[in-house]
Amino acid sequence: MKWAFVRHGRTEWNKKRLLQGRTDNPLSAEGYFESTKAAQTLQRMGHWHAIYSSPLMRSVQTAQRVAEILDIARVHAVENLNERDFGPAEGVHLGDFDEETLAELMCAKESDDAVQQRALHAFRYIAERHRSHNVILVGHGALFRLGLSAALGYDHPYILNGDICEYSAELFRNL
Repeated sequence: MKWAFVRHGRTEWNKKRLLQGRTDNPLSAEGYFESTKAAQTLQRMGHWHAIYSSPLMRSVQTAQRVAEILDIARVHAVENLNERDFGPAEGVHLGDFDEETLAELMCAKESDDAVQQRALHAFRYIAERHRSHNVILVGHGALFRLGLSAALGYDHPYILNGDICEYSAELFRNL
């Protein structure tokens, strides 16, 4: 069994390089196209039994498009798949600050450890419900990078908008 991690399609804020966090932006036309492409790729990867998503609009829209193409009846929203709360850094242009200042701003509201623990909690929740199923998780860059880093034991790179990372479900059973 396998899990596919899909980062939501692009939004206008992604295009402008603005930090979104919990700001609830919809997909752009490009993001909708990325969602369709991700669904088509997933279709070629096998049969999928369930799809989980962050409750933020950009993830839900991506998950709904994937579910529609893959004929999955329901998208399950999981609060713990929400993006990191960037607090005062939300809406900031990623090029406006040096790396150190941006890192401080990004952690002002929710620490790396807090995001990792929340992601692991979501992964455990899903693993308990789908021991023998292929599952799709739709979510966000920071949450997936930090959560997968904690689960896999190495620094996981960011997943780009509309991209997919696939792993054996076995890796998430004993978190």
